[in-house]
Amino acid sequence: MPSAEPVESIESARLSNKILTPTMVDSLEFACNSRFIEGNVPLKWLPHLADRLLELDGSLAVSLEGWQSEEKFLLRLVIDGTLLLQCQRCLASVCLPMQVNSVLQLISTDDDWPDEELMDDEMDAIEASEVLDVVGLIENEVLLALPLAPRHEYCELPGEAGAAENEYGSASFLVLAALKKH
Repeated sequence: MPSAEPVESIESARLSNKILTPTMVDSLEFACNSRFIEGNVPLKWLPHLADRLLELDGSLAVSLEGWQSEEKFLLRLVIDGTLLLQCQRCLASVCLPMQVNSVLQLISTDDDWPDEELMDDEMDAIEASEVLDVVGLIENEVLLALPLAPRHEYCELPGEAGAAENEYGSASFLVLAALKKH
């Protein structure tokens, strides 16, 4: 297995603002020839992720590296960036750092899926394809990495900020008390 070179090259991709190309690859050929691509993927290219985001102006820095180890064809996908989501607790925006480092084993249609090898979570398996949609793969990996309910570690509940405490408990109940007097 190669070293973590893609992690270092992500910074150069992020600084250069180079858009990721190509978007389709022959996955087995890519792994067999130890190919490497990197660049930025605009968030607006990820339609299944768009409905979860509060902002689509940014991009994710991405690298995809292929290699062969023993009889296995492998891909390493590294994704780095920040997503702006809605906190499910306070409904304010929350910045979610996105760091994905996935190793994917390519499985031909004729081969059996290696269940026992995938149990340790070191790698996942995907079907080898002559036309692997790299942007689709990136989107799927980001969706899998998202928390089910994004939220701040600590956040104020709606109405807590600046709520005046008084003999009635809060500003909301103070208004009700004034109405009751009339």
